[in-house]
Amino acid sequence: MRTRKLKTILSCLLSLCVLGTGVLSGCGQSDVRSDEVALNYEEYDSGVADFNEETALGELVTISGWLNPDCVKNLMAYLAKQFPNCNFDYRYISKGSYEYLMDLQLSSKTASDIVMLSPTMAKKHAKNRYIEDITNLCDDFDETGRTTFMYGNRIYAVPCTSDYVCVFYNKEILEKIGRRVPISFNEFLDLCDYVQENMGIKPMSAGLKDSEMVANSAMAMLGSSFFATEEGKNFGNRVAYGRARFKDDIRPYMGRWQDLLNHKVYTREMCIMDDTAAISEFAAGDSLMYQGVLYDYNRIKEANPDIRMGTMALSTELQGKTILIGGCNNGFGLNKNAKNKDLAVKVLKAIASEQGQRALWEDRQGSQTYLKDVRFDNPTEFDYIRPLTTTSHVMMPWTEWGAHSSEIYKVLGQELQKVVLGDRSIEIAFQVIDDKVRQILTEN
Repeated sequence: MRTRKLKTILSCLLSLCVLGTGVLSGCGQSDVRSDEVALNYEEYDSGVADFNEETALGELVTISGWLNPDCVKNLMAYLAKQFPNCNFDYRYISKGSYEYLMDLQLSSKTASDIVMLSPTMAKKHAKNRYIEDITNLCDDFDETGRTTFMYGNRIYAVPCTSDYVCVFYNKEILEKIGRRVPISFNEFLDLCDYVQENMGIKPMSAGLKDSEMVANSAMAMLGSSFFATEEGKNFGNRVAYGRARFKDDIRPYMGRWQDLLNHKVYTREMCIMDDTAAISEFAAGDSLMYQGVLYDYNRIKEANPDIRMGTMALSTELQGKTILIGGCNNGFGLNKNAKNKDLAVKVLKAIASEQGQRALWEDRQGSQTYLKDVRFDNPTEFDYIRPLTTTSHVMMPWTEWGAHSSEIYKVLGQELQKVVLGDRSIEIAFQVIDDKVRQILTEN
């Protein structure tokens, strides 16, 4: 009897053969080392270990994504209700491995029917003709939702709801020490120092094992400083064409981010902590704050249903010009070689509906849909940052860094992570970032 696990192994072997014969094609895709591929496949997990295609009743639709299965529970429940005669197999792949594996699987025609895509992935695979034009499913989305996944004036993914990096804080601890939510960066640092010195708890928990979260923290510091300048606004175009240096442009604005290290808000130990461990620490009251994304709201509540939380932005300007790092960061595309394409189209249409977007929102409370004239009422925990969730206060600067933006952003996070670990000075880190970015652009 064939099981999902056997199917996965066969898919992996086929993809490895693709690498060996050089069939892999892509939009300027970097070579993947064999040891990286081996690690990537070890991390592949469907999240539904006992799923068996042969014994399942009804038609099967497969969906791949980098979100933990706990973060798509409401979406999958909605789809199961909408399509009672269908089976849905959600195939989870860790985010660090996801893009590599999707490149392999789409090119070797072994990918799921529906694939989660970042904006850069959508453009890349639209150019490669690995995903279908689904413009007709996106008529009800606003300009941001439509253009984010557009290539050649056609749309290639149904937008998910918005996301952004924020800081959850424990209201009970703040009330106990008689403090308010900080309204300046210096007040934020003073609060962090106080809880360490007088309460013996960590000021913040964060899963900095994920280097992207480290990059996000830097972007939050730069959003209201460097990226508010004329040079910052044009930085993306200059990076894309190799006309910018991170050391010259961004390094001078990193002082506030370094303050977070100097005041032990970010520590070496955080770099071996994943988001699950960081959430557990925060939910237990062992830290005042937790830096995460909107999917973490439900996870925190599950870990401690009685916790009283609020939210704030991580920024050099805690009021006024505060910028939230995030936006329309993922969508759902249709594999051109989907085994059950007609049904997959109906599923995507359901995701694009108001009910489908509400299911996505239930998984990512604090977010908003990009559907025109539709707003969801977020929990009161988000009241403090509610004014910042408009389009003008939310940004993803790295999406403008060209076709290799995801690779460049990964390099930025990895090198800054080494700074947090104490393994590299910030000066050397930015020199290495520039060298690696130059190599990425030269090789492609």
